[in-house]
Amino acid sequence: MWVIPAFVSALLLGFYDVAKKRALADNAVLPVLLLNTLFSSIIFLPTIVASATGAGWFDGTPFAVGQGSLHDHILVFGKAVLVLASWVFGYIGIKHLPITIVGPINATRPVMTLVGAMLIFGERLNGWQWAGVLFAIFSLFLLS
Repeated sequence: MWVIPAFVSALLLGFYDVAKKRALADNAVLPVLLLNTLFSSIIFLPTIVASATGAGWFDGTPFAVGQGSLHDHILVFGKAVLVLASWVFGYIGIKHLPITIVGPINATRPVMTLVGAMLIFGERLNGWQWAGVLFAIFSLFLLS
């Protein structure tokens, strides 16, 4: 059953947003974002070291990291710039807006992903999916 994990996920994301708001209360955005990224990156340090040294610690697991081409690295760098910009603007929003406004705005991400999938990849939604999108937009309207 997916309902319980969905509610647990929503609860944990709520705690995460509150923790970000508290971290930004008396601090500048960039240092908080830098420390958040640094500590989160430490989790992946063993996979990076194993990949760079060829140690093979994670071979045959989902954590195995292959060597990428220059083109792959350019694409990852481009994605990193986009994500960093998103995080900077998101952290600025969390710092200066009430969390009751930021939360619903963040909840529009799946709708924006659908719009991007339709415009960029030409994907089409069926009737139930359109109903879900309209329900999500209506719910955000009610929250506002």
